Amino acid sequence: MRLPTRFLGVFILLGACSSDPLPKPRGYFRIDLPKEEFTTWMDSSTFAAEIPVYAKVAERETNDAARWFDIRFPGQRATVHLTWSPVGDRLQQLIEDAHGFKNSHQAMAAKIRSERVLRSDARVFGTVFNVEGDVASPLVFYLTDSTDNFLYGSLYFDTRPNADSLAPVTARLRSDMHRMMTSLVWR
Repeated sequence: MRLPTRFLGVFILLGACSSDPLPKPRGYFRIDLPKEEFTTWMDSSTFAAEIPVYAKVAERETNDAARWFDIRFPGQRATVHLTWSPVGDRLQQLIEDAHGFKNSHQAMAAKIRSERVLRSDARVFGTVFNVEGDVASPLVFYLTDSTDNFLYGSLYFDTRPNADSLAPVTARLRSDMHRMMTSLVWR
C-alpha cells in the first residue's frame, strides 16, 4: 500500500513543476458611478440650486450670521462643505480668504486651474479652482452676487488623497458641482 502513495507524491511534485511564476498585475476596485440625475434643493432663505439626487444635504449649526451646509455623497465617500455668508462690506475679505485657502494647497498641488463664473442674468459671479494632485480638496469655489450673498465650497473625500485612484469620482463630483453653480439662483 505504501508504493502507490510514493508514486502519487512523485506525480504531484512533477505535475507542480511548470514555467516560472508570473506576478499578477495590481488590480483596483471598480467604480460604479450613479446615473446623473438632479433635483432642485432650496435653502430656506438664501439660494436654490440643482444637486444630484444621490446627494444628501444637511445644515450645520453656527453661532454667527454665516450658514453652513454639507452636501454628502455617501456612495462616493465625499462631502462638499458649503458656507454662505452675508457680504455687507466684507466682499474683498471673503474673496481673499477663498484665494488664501486655495493658496494653502499649492505646496501639494501639481496644478491649479482657475475658471471664472459669470452669470450676469442671475447675478452669480465667482471662481472655481480645480486643484490637481494629491491634495485634501481637489475642488474649491466661491460664488457671490457682490452685494448680499457669498457662497464658498470645498470638496473633501473620506480617504487619504490619491489623485489617480480618485480621478473618476473627482471628475463626476466636479461635474455635479458645476451643474450646481450653473443653476444657482439667489432668493
